[in-house]
Formats: sequence, C-alpha cells, structure tokens
Amino acid sequence: MAANNTSETDELSAADTVAFFGLLPLFVIRLLAAFAVHKNPALHWRQRLALTFLQAQRTTFSNRHQRWLVRRVSTGEAITQHCRKNKIAHKTVLVKDSKPTPAAADLRIPPPILHFLTPPAASQDGNGTGPTLVYFHGGGFVNPLRGEAHMPFIMKCAASCRASQVVILEYALAPEHPYPTQLVQCVATVRHLLEKSCLLPSDLILAGDSAGGQLVGAVLAHLVHPSPYAPPLKVDGQFRAALLVSPFVRLAVGADFGTYQTNDGRDYLNRPQVDAFGDAWQGRGDEIWANLGGTEAAAEVWPKVFDDGPRGLVRKALITVGTAEIFLGCCRDFARDYAGAETVAGSQGTDWRALLEGKERVLAECDGEAHVQVALDSAVGYDKGAMGCAIMSWLALV
Repeated sequence: MAANNTSETDELSAADTVAFFGLLPLFVIRLLAAFAVHKNPALHWRQRLALTFLQAQRTTFSNRHQRWLVRRVSTGEAITQHCRKNKIAHKTVLVKDSKPTPAAADLRIPPPILHFLTPPAASQDGNGTGPTLVYFHGGGFVNPLRGEAHMPFIMKCAASCRASQVVILEYALAPEHPYPTQLVQCVATVRHLLEKSCLLPSDLILAGDSAGGQLVGAVLAHLVHPSPYAPPLKVDGQFRAALLVSPFVRLAVGADFGTYQTNDGRDYLNRPQVDAFGDAWQGRGDEIWANLGGTEAAAEVWPKVFDDGPRGLVRKALITVGTAEIFLGCCRDFARDYAGAETVAGSQGTDWRALLEGKERVLAECDGEAHVQVALDSAVGYDKGAMGCAIMSWLALV
C-alpha cells in the first residue's frame, strides 16, 4: 500500500551531496567536542551521546540536509522494516471513508493509513483481551516516524500495558499537507476504531509524543468541542487512558517565552526550530485544536475532557516532560491549569510505580532529561532513563 508521504522526500542534488559529505568531518568534531564538555550528571553517557549527536547535527547541516536525512524512510517503511526484522504481525488499512467537512475540502486531505501490529506477547497469548494502543508519532508534523527511536519505544509501551494490538497512524506530513490535515486524519482513525473495528473507548489508550502528543489533545478537544474541519464524533464512555510524551501543547508566542530561553542549549530543540515546524504546519493560534493551552476556549473545553466524574473523556492521563526541555514551562502550565494533574518528580532510579499508583492524572517531571528523551534512549538501547521508566510503570497500572 502506498504511503501518503513518501513522495515528499527531497533528493539531494550533486552539489548538496558533495557539501553533505564535506561537512561530515566537522560534524564528527562538533559531536566529540560537545560530548566531551556536556555536563549533566542526571544523564547516562549514552543519553548524553544521543543528545549531543542531535545538537551537532542541527548546527552542522543545512535544513535541506536535515530534511533529507530524516525523510529518507517514510513512516510506513520504518514500521514495515521493524516488523519484518522482529517478526511482528503487521497489516495496513486505508481508511477510505474518512471525509473532511467542507471547511477543509480544498486541502485535499488524503485518507489516513493505519498500521495494525500484534505484539509478540499478544500473539503467544491469543486471548485478545488487552487494550488497543493507538499511537500518533512526533516529528514537528513535518518528519516521519523514526524507526530506530519510535518503534522500540512503542512496542515496549504495548508490552507494559499488555496491549492486544497497536495501531499507528501514518499521517500526511507538512508542509505538503498543512493543518488541519493531521487532526482530520486522527479523528478519522478514532472513528474507524470505534465504528468499524467495534472497539469501545475503554479499549483504547491514546498515546503520542511531541507533535503526536498535541494530536492526542486535539482529538480529545474535538470530541467535546468539534472542529469545523472534521465531522463531530460522539463517544459512549471513557477512554482507558491518554499518554502525552513531551507534548507540544502551546504555540510559541512572544520573544520571552520561559523555558524556551532558560533551557536553550540544554535541549536539542530550540526556538528557531520550533518556529520552522510551526511555519510549515500552519497551525492557527486562535484554534484550540492547534493551540491546546493558548486560547480562550481552553478554560471551557479541558474541564470537560478531564472531568473527575463519569462524563469525563479520559479515565487516566499521564503527561511527561524533562526538566531540560524547552517545552517544560508549557507542559507544566497545561498539566496544572487544564488537566488538573498532580506533579511528581523523579530521576533515574526513582520508584515510579510507587509515585504514580493511585493517581488519575499526573505530570511526571524527569530530572535533566531532554525532549522525548525516551525515544533518544530507545535509539541508543538505554532502558533505565527516568522518562521511559515513568511511562512503563504508569502503563502497567492502567
């Protein structure tokens, strides 16, 4: 099945290719220098290596080079390669009946592609009683899923919550497909699972990282305050849980934006990079489905989503953030002001299960860790990071 974003991969010209290889020695020098001087006692050396790798990559290569590096493998190809290598049962479904409203009709939104994976433990068990983990990947809305980082993490999440299946949305990428394309495709995904797969909301754990965490929030907002771009969707009951990993909950505004400044240089993301993602995505700052915590509608919408009673949409929610992230301040504000979350803080070696048990909505602050640190950890084969341990401990409890 053809992926709906493979055609957007930019090939390098001969001159770009020569420039890229010419910059490799400089990249290596910058990587080694940054790794040597990087001082963060909260991080393991492998975590520091992953972080400085991304920082050196950003400062060495042009935007065109970085785009080529990231987009060489599409989301669908990355999922297929991982499943083939690890002998994971995998099928794809094109959601042909997904239709945007007239407000988004001129955007030519392609039908979403869903990847259904059966975790190895579920294949061996065979009873199919576990939840369905629905995952929206990050990447600033412009980059595909990273197989070496996302896939091990997603499958560990599935094992921790004893999922019977994993559903990963392969959404179309910006700037070729700007906002609200991804929102429309996410709503169509949930509709398909509820109406065509005959699942209950209580069967679903909605999860995502960075831009994918934003999409989890956008779908929840749409359910209580429908966007004009996607048909309304009513659910009967509560979702089992929502997991937002380092979510992009607020569009950056103003020249002085808290931890965008204080954590500049500690994270691998920076303000210009986030602004570039936003310019490509074209999310509207006055719409809650794009700007989760930055609109007047937020005060009305989120109390309905996170209501403590049976009318709330989500039974349990976890938001994670590293204390070295530029998104730290935004995530704190959203968790406190809108999700009604209790903050717990921990580091490597923390007994996260003891901290999280019995809590319905939690913000887990992970000492010294960067944006979506758990994905970086997965890429270097490190499984003792604070963010990863917090997530796996929480999923085991939902």
